Parts: sequence; structure tokens; C-alpha cells
Amino acid sequence: MNIYCRSPGTRAPHYPPIIRARCAPRDPLATTEFTLILPQGKWFPLVGKGSPHCHTPRRGAHRPQLEIFPVQETQVKAVGKNVLLTCQVNTQQPELITEQKYTRDRFQVNVIGPQKLALVINNLRENDQGNFTCIATYQATEQLRKSVILKTYVPVTWEDAPEEQYPLLGEDYKVKCKVTARPAPHVDWQINGRQVPKDDRFVMETDGLLIRNVQVTDDGTYTCRAFVMDTGDLQRREIKVEVHTPPKMIGEMVTELEAVEGEATSMTCQADGKPPPTYTWIKASTGKNLGTYSDRFAVNEITGQLSILKVSREDNGDFKCIANNGAGNVEQNVHLTVIVKPQIVELNNMSLSTGKEAIIECRASGNPPPVISFRKLSSPKKMIIGLQPDDERISVQLQEREKGHKAGVLTISSLERTDDGLYACIASNKGGEDIKNAHLTVEFAPSFEVTPMKEAWSWDRRPVNLTCIAESIPNATITWFLNNRPIEKDSSFLKIGNGPISNLLVTPTDRAFYGAYKCLAKNIHGEKVHEIMLREASVPTAVIGAKIEVITATTITFSFTRPSSTGGRPISAYVVQYKNGSVGWNEAKVKTWAVGNSYILENLKPQDTYSLRFAAQNEVGLGPWGADIQRTMPKRSSPEEPIILNDLPPTEEFITSNFPNKFDLRWKKPADNGEYIDEYQIKSCVVTRENNAWVNVDSDCKEQDLKSTELTSYTIIDLQPDTFYKIELRAHNAIGYSIPGEIYLRTIRGLETNMLHNEKTPLSSSLLIAVVVAALFVILIIIDVSCFFVNDNGLLWLMCGKKKNRKPREDDAKLSSLYSWRFPLPYCSNKDVSSTEGTSPGNLSSCDKLPLPDVNFVFEGKGLLNNGNKDSKIRIDTGAPIEDGFKRDTTVEYDMKKSISRTSFAGKNSAV
Repeated sequence: MNIYCRSPGTRAPHYPPIIRARCAPRDPLATTEFTLILPQGKWFPLVGKGSPHCHTPRRGAHRPQLEIFPVQETQVKAVGKNVLLTCQVNTQQPELITEQKYTRDRFQVNVIGPQKLALVINNLRENDQGNFTCIATYQATEQLRKSVILKTYVPVTWEDAPEEQYPLLGEDYKVKCKVTARPAPHVDWQINGRQVPKDDRFVMETDGLLIRNVQVTDDGTYTCRAFVMDTGDLQRREIKVEVHTPPKMIGEMVTELEAVEGEATSMTCQADGKPPPTYTWIKASTGKNLGTYSDRFAVNEITGQLSILKVSREDNGDFKCIANNGAGNVEQNVHLTVIVKPQIVELNNMSLSTGKEAIIECRASGNPPPVISFRKLSSPKKMIIGLQPDDERISVQLQEREKGHKAGVLTISSLERTDDGLYACIASNKGGEDIKNAHLTVEFAPSFEVTPMKEAWSWDRRPVNLTCIAESIPNATITWFLNNRPIEKDSSFLKIGNGPISNLLVTPTDRAFYGAYKCLAKNIHGEKVHEIMLREASVPTAVIGAKIEVITATTITFSFTRPSSTGGRPISAYVVQYKNGSVGWNEAKVKTWAVGNSYILENLKPQDTYSLRFAAQNEVGLGPWGADIQRTMPKRSSPEEPIILNDLPPTEEFITSNFPNKFDLRWKKPADNGEYIDEYQIKSCVVTRENNAWVNVDSDCKEQDLKSTELTSYTIIDLQPDTFYKIELRAHNAIGYSIPGEIYLRTIRGLETNMLHNEKTPLSSSLLIAVVVAALFVILIIIDVSCFFVNDNGLLWLMCGKKKNRKPREDDAKLSSLYSWRFPLPYCSNKDVSSTEGTSPGNLSSCDKLPLPDVNFVFEGKGLLNNGNKDSKIRIDTGAPIEDGFKRDTTVEYDMKKSISRTSFAGKNSAV
């Protein structure tokens, strides 16, 4: 039984009417528990004292009713929609309601809550309309009933109304808009938001809008609107109408095309239409679609390009381009001519003997038929058709062969050895060229033209190698003879090679091995003999004469008269043996000169008498001594004349310098004549040319002394442009100056000289100097500004940074305090300073000698000094003691990376 409860002594809680309670008293003396249940099924305990007061509602207080939602008595629903009818009992005693249901059981019924039934109609049909009744039984005796009327209608439905439609230009077209509804709908049209023009071209029909003779301007958005007044159903359909035009070829399309076999090519056709057409390429001879026919073809359906990746000779012919856009199509043919590269199909080597006629035929194929020419590889020029102008023995003719083939014939009559070699056949057409080589071998009898050996020498049983080289085709066989006697089987000789190169190793153990050796070369075309004389070599005979060319205090320069016989081998050196005083020849000194060098004997002693004898030397050995000379050396004297090495042009009397203001002088160190050269003197004088003679312009010549003993070159500077100079070079030793070596030179014109001589030059020398000075001034300003910001120095810093009333920096006090803490300065009395006047540095007091502290230290408190700025600088100015009558001020600049100590000096009596 349902009751309402509250505990005694408590105010009745204001529970909502939907809350029902179940009375569950337990021990009357204990706390009474009540449990409430909510519609959601949740339980809440109530705690109170005493017995609960419960009562039941009065009978007949509320009569139950059935309600159907939606509550309208007549409901109108569209066919095809889903419908939900909910039947609910309105009562405070739902437990008295039973057998709740709908009278039409064809539809799905769901219980969605206590005394709540849901009738679901899926996809409402037109014959589903009618009465729908919900019934229920109250207290098992009374029947409750509720009915609603459901009516159906057919909504506006688009039967055939595509949202995109494409009429063709110039034709009649009906914009489709077929619509159904019940009751029957009304249809009207709009074009681009405006009413349809009252024009005979536009006719509204039941299933669409007819457009006669479609124009391009008929593009746009067409609105088909259908509505039913009885149901209020209104629908709109936006239809995009786009007028299509058939494609038409545009531009000048290439109808003839050439392509080389094996290479890539492409062809393109372009058409205009709406929508843009797509393209298809067809091979006319086969009708095959090239887009799917082979991997060699690639068709771009958007751009209309046909690409042939590798042209084949079978591609020769017509290709058809078809442009299609649904509104129509258009075709265009392109004829492709395949150019076949030349290919030499026949060219043979030949081998003939001298005097015969050679015919070389070269056959080649290609499209178009190739042109054939010949060239000998040793010559850069191609041969012309017909007789050759430089050799009428050679002719070239062209001949036709089968279709696509041509032949070139090279004829050489009366073959010579020089005709041997490679001949190139060159076949060429539009596609390129093909080159092949044929070798013409000219056979001939043996020849020893390339054998240089005609004599050989040996001595003291030294082995000698005799070589014969026989040129011939085919190779010749070589046989050796000595004085016409065959020596092939003689064990005293060693033969290496039978041809075309043959070496004979001879070891002459006695004079019988010397004589005429012959090598005989033989082949099928003839034979040839070559003779080599083997002779016995000896040492040279005595030197006929030795002449003293130049003599100084320490050197002698010789020239020699060759010996009467060289012994068969060339002289390789001359040897001198010399001594002074009564020393024997076995203790004499020896010097050797290679032939062709200067024969100078050096390091002799002045005023000593020397005995000299000479000999010649070759491969065999040293010849006998001869040409004896005895000579007393001159006394010590000034050096010899220096030899200037600057080359004088053959037809000129002066040298032209490569510079307007300097000259590089080079010379050979002269003989010192017994005393070492200690300096060179260079004298330069301005001269002029008058009456074929050099005349000094003034007596003011410039002299330059070079304190060097090994110097052999010097650059003379400060010369005037376009001026003649006489340059004198003298060497000096302890005795005096040498005879001067001299040379005349002319400097080239400089920039300033050119300006003076050329009136058209826009810049003057003064303007050039002004530009240079301005540039230097700008550079100095940049340097000064850099010093101001980087090192606190420079003119700008003096003007802006050092003011008399500058406030002391806060860091100065910190630095002074820290410095005195780390490095206390020595204490000195001023009275001791005054007493140091006139004393030597060694007499200074010990206080004066105290050194300044080492400035290369590391501050532990650098953050205190520079406020944490690692790149800032710290300057420490300390007054130092007076030493040597000067006051030293030491400055330490510390930039946290390195320390720099500078000491400035001021005189002791200075105002500073």
C-alpha cells in the first residue's frame, strides 16, 4: 500500500508529488528508518524519533485519462517520413491501469515507460492514413479510449532535375525539372535570380524549361521552384546550366614532322571548346589508340601532346589527333617522316703490294639515302668526289644501290708505301653520320731506312750490341755476316731476334772481330743489305795547345786546341794538372771541366808561379799530358769588371725598363783578384742622345752603395718616366774599385707622363693627388672612430672623453680599494726622492728599487669591478716611484681577457 509518511516532531518535508514512500518501521524505541524511492529507482534513508504517521490518499480524488502525443486530433504527415505516436495514462494510480494497447497492430509498439506506449510507423505510406486508437482498462472494469486521425500527403519530389545540365550551342534544349506531389504542385522558374524573360526562346513546360537556339549567354544558374498551397510544401532546385561548344582546332598545327630513329620526339594538337576537350591519338595505318598501345608512346589527354620515347622506322606515316568534349569532336592528321641514321653495312680491309691498284668500296643505308665520303686518318681533309687535286692517283665515285642504299668507291692506282694506313668511310644524312675505318695494307720489300746504326765502337774487349731494323710487309727474316762470312752458327756471337728487329752481341776478344758486319733482310717481295762497321776506339791524343784567355790574381781562364785524334769517341772533358814551386807532379792538383763549359781555374794564389799541363778525356779514358804552361800570377788588385746580365736587344743601344720609375739590374759576380768583394756601387746618371753619342744631362748622378758580398741583383728606384739613364756598376775590395760595367736604359712612360702628353685625358695630376688624399683622410677617420669605441683612444676620444670636470667613475673607488687590498703599494718617503738627484741608478734606495706589482693577475671580484660586463675594460692608474730622474706612470688596462701594462715617462722637472 502506498502511503505518505513523516516522523513525529518534525516538519513535513516538501517532497515533490512524484516521490512515493514505503513505510518500514523497525524498533519503536529506536531511531525509525524510512526509505524513499524515486521514479529513477534511488533509495534515500530518513532518520527520526518515534513512530511515523502514515496515511493513504482518498479514493476518487482524480479520474485517469489516456493522452496521445502529439495532442492534435488530426495530424497531417508526409509520405516517406517516420511517425511516432505516444499513448500515456494520466493518473495518480498507474498501478490500477492494465491492458494498455493500440487497436492497429500492424505497426511496431514499444513500451518506453510506466503506462507509456510508442507506436512507430517507419517510411509512412499513403494508405497508412486513418484512425489510430489507444485503449486501456482501469481497475479491471472500466475501459479508457483515445483516438487521433492521421492524414498523409505526397511532398514535392524531384523526379528528373539534374543539378548540372549542359546544352549545346545553337541547338534547342530543355532544362529538365520534372517534379511530383499530391496535391499537384505549382512550378515556376528563375534565371540568375530573375524571372524568365518573356521571350519566344524560353518556353515553360510541365517537365522543364525549353530554350530554343541556345546561346553562350544562356549560361547561368536556373532555379526550379515547386510548391503546394494546401500543405505549404515549398522546394527549390538550383540547376547549373553550362553551354557546351564542340571543339575546334586552333593555332597552326604542324602537319609534317621529321624525327630521327632511336631518338625522342613529340607532336601536339590544340583545340578550343567548352568544356576543354580531351585528346586521343590514333595511328592511321592500324587504327590503334596510342595511349594504350605501347610503352613507347605517351599521350597527355589534357594538353594533346603525343610523345614518342624512341622513334622506330615503323612509325613512318600518318598520326590522327581526335579532340572530344562530349559536345562533338574534331580530327587532325600529322605525317611523321622517320629519318633513319646512316649505317655502314659493308667496308673491308685490303692488302696489296706496291704498284698495284686498290679499290675500297663502302656501302651504307639510311633515310634519306646517305652521302658517302672518304678521309685518310692521317689527313684532316675529306676527299672530294672525282680526282684529288693533290694526288691524281686517288679518285672517289658515288654509286646507287638498292633502295635506301648508296655506295662510295675509293680507287688508288700505283700503290706506294705512303698509301698504307687507315681510311675512314663517312656516311651522313639529316639523322647524323656513321664512321667506320678500313685498313689498307701496302706490302713492300725490306728497307733499312729506320736503322740509324752505321758504325759501332769497342775497346778492351767490351761487348757491343749491333742492331738492324728492317721495315717490310710482310716481316723480313734477317741474317748476319762479318766481312761477307756467315756467322749465324758461330758461338762467338749471340743473335737475338730474326726480324724485323735483330740484335747481334759481339765481344771482340781480338782484332779479328773488328770489321764490316752486314745484315741481310729478305721477304717475298725482295731483299736488302745493311752494313755496320765495328771499330776499335782509343784514348785521345795529347792536347795540341792551351791558351790563357783571362788571368786575374786568383783565376785563369783557358781555351784549348783539340787533339789531332779523338780516338774514335767524342771528347767529354778537359783535365788540368797544376802545381806551384818545386812540388812534384804526383802531388799536383787536378781540375776537370766538361766540354762546353767555361774553363776557369780558381783559388790560385797571387804572385805565385804555377806549372800546368793538360789532357783530353773520352769514354775510353784520359789521353797523354801535354801543352805545358808555366805562369806567375799577378799581384792582388781591385776586382774585375762586373758583367751585367740584362740582355741588350740586338738592334738597340739601350734596354727598355718594364716600369716608369724603377729598373731591375742583374750581374755576374766578378773575380775578386785576391781580396774579397765587400761592396758594390751603382751609379745612375740622366743622359740624352746627341749626334749619335750619349751625353750627360747634368753632373748630379745618384750613387748607391750596397754592403754585400753575394749580391747579384738590385732594383734601382726613384727613376723618372720616359728618361734615358746610364747605369754604372763597380765592385769594391780592399784594393779599390773595379772598372765599371755599364748599360744604358730607358724608362717607359708613366701615368703622369701620359696625362701630360695626352690632351684628351680627363684627370690631371693634381686631381689624382686630391683623390688619394681624400681617400687617406676617410681611412684615418674610420681608424680614429674604431679606436674611440674599442680602445678609448684617438682624437675623437681626446675631444669627447677627457674633460676636466669629469665625474669620477664609481668603478674607480672599487678598483682602488680592491687593488690596495690585493697588492699594497710600497711606502717611500718623499725626502728620499729629492736626494736622488745626480745619483746613478745603482745608488737608488731599496725603496726606489721595489718593483711594481705584477699586473698579469686574475681578479676574483671582477663582477664588482665591471658590474658583470665581461667585455668592459678596467684602467688602473698608479703612481710609481721616481727612477733615473723620471717619473713613471703605470696604467693597467684589464678587459677580462688580457692585461696590458703601459708606462709613460715624464721628466723629473716637468710640470707634469
